[in-house]
Amino acid sequence: MNTYEEINELVKMSQRGDNDSLEKLLDMLKPLLISKCKHYFGYINEDLYQNGVIKSIELISNFDFKKNTKFLGYMKFMISCFYWDQKKDELKSKEISIDFDDNQSKEIYTEDFSNIETIEALSILNNTEIKVVEKNLIQGHSLLEIAKEMNISYSWVKRVKSQAIKKLQKYYSLNYSI
Repeated sequence: MNTYEEINELVKMSQRGDNDSLEKLLDMLKPLLISKCKHYFGYINEDLYQNGVIKSIELISNFDFKKNTKFLGYMKFMISCFYWDQKKDELKSKEISIDFDDNQSKEIYTEDFSNIETIEALSILNNTEIKVVEKNLIQGHSLLEIAKEMNISYSWVKRVKSQAIKKLQKYYSLNYSI
């Protein structure tokens, strides 16, 4: 197990051009990259992993010790943001329209509508819940932005999101319990 001092020294040496230090850092970061790929995409492949390695090299070279930030915390946060941005871009490219029980068609973004269970899960939400979930969790808009756009209060948007998440959690726990 490496201490923060050892890790910081590896970062400094790699910033000075020491490829062995960079390689050691990348080996240490491999479990993080794999974990974040699986978290955001549900799988790991060579392209996703290599994109994470390239981003890690960039982050290592740009890390600033003067900001008094822990390197591993910084990497975890930045790699999470990186993969989340990639996931959002992927989701935005998959827009479809679905008819719900109230016979109103809604265009929403989601990761995989080839799966009937996903469509059923979303059908338990009302139109407001779908809109809030889509804008906040998938498109990345803040709850305040959504409240202003929908002309409703922030607290109401927060409540709608919470209700939607509870409904989805209940749906998945009932239908996919082990």
